[in-house]
Parts: sequence; C-alpha cells; structure tokens
Amino acid sequence: MSILFAAVTLAVGAAACGGLEPKGDGESCYASSECDDGLTCDFGVNPPVCRSQQTPGTSRVDAAPAPSGPDAAPSGPDAAPNPSGPDAAAEPPDAAAEPPDAAPEPPDAAPEPPDAAPEPPDAAPEPPDAMV
Repeated sequence: MSILFAAVTLAVGAAACGGLEPKGDGESCYASSECDDGLTCDFGVNPPVCRSQQTPGTSRVDAAPAPSGPDAAPSGPDAAPNPSGPDAAAEPPDAAAEPPDAAPEPPDAAPEPPDAAPEPPDAAPEPPDAMV
C-alpha cells in the first residue's frame, strides 16, 4: 500500500511541477526553479520561457538575487549568562511542606458472622422396598 501511495504522490508532484526533468532553453515556465542550471524564467516574454538571459527592461523576477559575500556576523548570546552557573545547587523551596491530612477513620464495625449452619434432616430416608 505504501508503494502505491508513494507512486501516486510522485506522479501528482511531477504533474504539478511540470515533470521531473528541468526545462531547457525556450521551454515555458512559471518559476526559475523549473529551469535547467544556468537558465532563469524570463517574464519579459509571453508566455514566460527558460533563458540564459532576461529580456532587456524586464523588472519582474521570481526570486531575490543571491547574496554576495559572507553572511552577517553572529550576534551575541540570546540571554545573559546565569550567575549561579549551570552546575549551581538548586535553591531550597520557599516554604516547608505541609503535614499530611488527618489519618483516615477506622471502619465502622467488623462484619457480621455468617448465619448458623443449616440443621441436619430429621431422619435418614427409608431404604427402598425389597424386590420380591
């Protein structure tokens, strides 16, 4: 079942993105991410196509230009260091623990004994008549 799910998901994804292969020079596109390496989606023509250079005067792009140079310098720590340090002993609790509630009350009374044993029968049953 999971193989079928993966195949359907891949097929739907491929159809939504226009296929698995990147688009070549001159193929229609909706974003530069669809285009092959070195190509961008040129929105200066109708319909937009993948090209190595944008149409002159085109100001619409689908992504910001890649930054040049290193990232910004790392900032300082997010919070001031703990003056007591990470290995400092824990502070004592604010108040002493309260004593437990009163002990539970004992049960009302012992259960009653069972009724007396049943009385034995009055007499033993008579033996059956002898066969003649």
